Amino acid sequence: MNFAWAHMWITTFAHSADKVVELYADPFLFEDLLLGQRISDKDELRRAFKVFENTDPPGPAGINHFEVLRYTGDARYGVIEWQWHCRHVGEFLGVPAAGKETLVRGITFHTYENGKIVREATFWDAATALRQLGVLKPTVEFWKVRNEPASER
Repeated sequence: MNFAWAHMWITTFAHSADKVVELYADPFLFEDLLLGQRISDKDELRRAFKVFENTDPPGPAGINHFEVLRYTGDARYGVIEWQWHCRHVGEFLGVPAAGKETLVRGITFHTYENGKIVREATFWDAATALRQLGVLKPTVEFWKVRNEPASER
């Protein structure tokens, strides 16, 4: 696998859940560790990915654009760094988001056998999305604050 394959894999999410599910082996294990998803059934995986299809009118996840930023790996293992831009049409993570946009980054670890995904573990930055939706306060960059002794203030 390589960058071009990773690009094909991630852009397929916005076009066809059926086609992206074809990239997974039998058996396989998909995990979205942030959401607590653990899927090993292709019909369930298809339903989980279906919300990301760009349809008219937009589906539950809105209008989605995925982009691979970097791929590290080979034909057996891969690490894909990606970003996801979404124009929301409804709730997102239990938060009103209709009409709002988020841009988040994530990382996916793959294990491959015979050109198919046998194991996937995905992590993504939900905190940034929640900040963009106005639910979380901005991160306090404490490491950039100059700490002066009280006597120097």
